[in-house]
Amino acid sequence: MSEIPSTVGRYQVKRLIASGAMGEVFEAYDPIIDRPVALKRLHRELTERTDAVGWLERFRHEARAAGRRIHPNIVTILDFGEEDGAPFLAMEYVDGETVDTAVKRMGAFDQPRAVSIICQVLSALEFAHANGVIHRDIKPSNILIPQSGAIKVADFGIAHLETSELTIDGDILGTPSYMAPEQLSGGLVDHRADLYAAGLVLTEMLTGEKRFRNRSLSDLVRTMRSGAPPAPWSSYPNISPSLTAIIDRSLAFDPDHRYASAAEFSRAIEAANAASVPTDSGIRRDATIIAPRPAPAPPPASPTAGWSAETLDAVERDLTLFIGPVARVAVRRAAAGCTDIALLYEELAKLIDRPEHRAAFIAKARDRERGLTGGGTAGGRTAGGRTTAGATGGTGLSRQGTLASTDFSPDVLSRIEGSLAVHIGPIARVLVRKHLSRSSSVIDLCRELSLFIPDEEARSKFLRTQGIE
Repeated sequence: MSEIPSTVGRYQVKRLIASGAMGEVFEAYDPIIDRPVALKRLHRELTERTDAVGWLERFRHEARAAGRRIHPNIVTILDFGEEDGAPFLAMEYVDGETVDTAVKRMGAFDQPRAVSIICQVLSALEFAHANGVIHRDIKPSNILIPQSGAIKVADFGIAHLETSELTIDGDILGTPSYMAPEQLSGGLVDHRADLYAAGLVLTEMLTGEKRFRNRSLSDLVRTMRSGAPPAPWSSYPNISPSLTAIIDRSLAFDPDHRYASAAEFSRAIEAANAASVPTDSGIRRDATIIAPRPAPAPPPASPTAGWSAETLDAVERDLTLFIGPVARVAVRRAAAGCTDIALLYEELAKLIDRPEHRAAFIAKARDRERGLTGGGTAGGRTAGGRTTAGATGGTGLSRQGTLASTDFSPDVLSRIEGSLAVHIGPIARVLVRKHLSRSSSVIDLCRELSLFIPDEEARSKFLRTQGIE
């Protein structure tokens, strides 16, 4: 580490905050506008390389561009300069600590706090990706938790530089433990590498442990490909199974199997968290410290009162094909404000990113309307699928043979558990017992359990194994 300077440009240096592969970060003071700033000065080794001219010019370009990208969850670039040929950035100073420091000090975060932090990180990534910027180095030490206010993601000022051209003594730039497999192997990197890293950060916040600890890059890639070691979800029963399934999808070895965007990833996390956290918990997307609110008065009736359970289950199955296990929460919420099946499908379609998928989902509404009307309002249900007042008749959507039975014998449960464990591991045993009391038949139980399988093809395979088409 070089000697701490007394000044850098016009800025008065106070202390060293951090030192990394690219440079050193100082707390400093700007006498012109009378406020603290954070200064990042690049290591001199980088400026003395034979290829320094080319990438330094790109650094200047990206620093200026970063200064024009303002987002509440991104550390703002205030100034750019050079001193003795070494470039530096003056940035917004965040009074707080990094996520890695907080985890080392406190251990694992509770689920609401971890979700609040990562959703703010994903908001920053969504904005950056929309502007053509991939961060490439999302990790706990680049995520700042201020004393108050919004979470901040640092190092966007150099995010767009090609990592292959910024190495020191042959070491890969960045932190391998948080890199996506394609990034480690030198393949094509896009925005989904940032989403992979965000999944690793969320895992670490929830468990207090790094997902991967391999010593060599080849071992790390091999471990990622095999999917081992799995996140120790079974040791953390307070983390909802739906959230663990979402994280596992974000860590898929193949980028095509991950979430398509930061927005989609964030929506899935928030919906899963909402399903396991009371609505009066006070969680806000832009809050770090979560204060409880007074409990609201109990509602006069269930928000989905009037909708038959069979109808909501059918809609949920349709939506699950497009957004995964969070469909259960989304359907129940949307049903509270919709009066018929067509409106319900149109509202839920807003959660689907791809236009062709939205159209396919909305088309299913017509099939459901035909199946639910049965030539009128027979069975005590209207054309919209809502239950008529006082109606007790009707059999709901058709069930398949003996699967509609309530035969929850040990042999049946063991078979279901074994099939589910193939896709989600040992936690299958816990989920089967947990959802047994909530299910009225074997087919209900299997469909409920299938929602914890994040991969659509695997989910369908599990249902087929149980005789459910």
